[in-house]
Amino acid sequence: MSYNKMKGVADMRLKGKIHTGAFNPEIEKAVSGFLGEKWKISEIIGNTVDAMHPAAMFTGNGYNAFVKEGGNPYSLEQFTQEAWGLRHIRENSSIKTPDVIDVLHIDGVVLLIMEGIEVKSVETDHDWAILGSGLAELHKTTRDLCGLEIDNYLGTFEQDNTQSDNWLDFFAQRRLRESFDLAKWSGLCGSRELASLEKELDALIDKLPEICGPRQPFSLLHGDAWIENMLFDGKQLVLIDPSIYYGNRELDISTVSLFKMVPDCFFDAYNEAYPLEHDYKERIELWRLNQYFGWMSLPFLHGRATDAVSAVYRKYL
Repeated sequence: MSYNKMKGVADMRLKGKIHTGAFNPEIEKAVSGFLGEKWKISEIIGNTVDAMHPAAMFTGNGYNAFVKEGGNPYSLEQFTQEAWGLRHIRENSSIKTPDVIDVLHIDGVVLLIMEGIEVKSVETDHDWAILGSGLAELHKTTRDLCGLEIDNYLGTFEQDNTQSDNWLDFFAQRRLRESFDLAKWSGLCGSRELASLEKELDALIDKLPEICGPRQPFSLLHGDAWIENMLFDGKQLVLIDPSIYYGNRELDISTVSLFKMVPDCFFDAYNEAYPLEHDYKERIELWRLNQYFGWMSLPFLHGRATDAVSAVYRKYL
C-alpha cells in the first residue's frame, strides 16, 4: 500500500454523510430485498464508538441495520473484503458474525450494510468467559496453509495474504517486512533511524526460529482481535471488523488487550477451551511488532510506536 492511501484517516468520520439520511432510499431497498419484505427506516442512531469510518445504526420495523461509509478510492475493495471475511467466519466456524446485507457503491461513496447487533455490556466473569471461549472456538478452525486466498485490510493497511506452508517466512515477509515498509514510505523516519531499525529487523527475523515457540496449527484468525471487535449479544460472542487469515493463534491473543485491559477470566476460559503454550505470554510483544510498524507510519502514533518497536528489539535481541 502506498502512503497516499492512508492520508485523511484521522478526520475521515467528519466527512461522512451516513447520519444525514442521504442514503436512506438505497439502504431501505437493500434491507427490504434481504428480508423479503418492505422495511422502512424509523430512526438513525449515529455511532459514538471511535472508529475508522462514519457509521450509524438504522432502526426499522422489527429489524436494525448497521451501515459503514467509506469515501476512499480503496473503500469498495476494503468493504468487499470485509464482507467476505464476515461470511467466511460464519460459514467455517461456530462463531456468529453480523449478516452481510449488501455492499453499495453510490456516487463515489461505498456503504457496507450489515445486520445491526443488539450489544449487551460485558459485566460478569461469566460474560468475559463467553468471549474467551468463543475466540478459542474460532481458532479451532484450521487449514494446512497460513495466509488466505484473498488479500484484505488491517484498518487502512493492506495485507498481503499470499499462502504458505511456512509460518515463520509468512510472518517475516508478509507481516513484518511489509509493515516496516509502511513506516519507511511514510517519510516520518530519518534515513539513519530507518537504517538502524531495518538492521535490527533483519537480526530479529534471523532469530525467529528460536523465539517463535513451537509450531502451531494454522488457525482461522480474526486478524484484529482487540476486545472492541468482540461484541456480546447477551448469549454469545459476535465478531466484527475482521482482517482474517490463517496463522499462529498467539497473534490474535496478543491483540486482545492491545488497547484495553482484559480480565484474566477471558484468558482462563480460552485456555480451558483450547490450551495455549505455557510460555505464550513471552511472545506477546513479538506478535505485536507488525502493528507497531504500521503505527509508525501515522503521525499521531509515530513517537509511541517507535518506542514500542525499540522495546521489542531490546526484549528479543
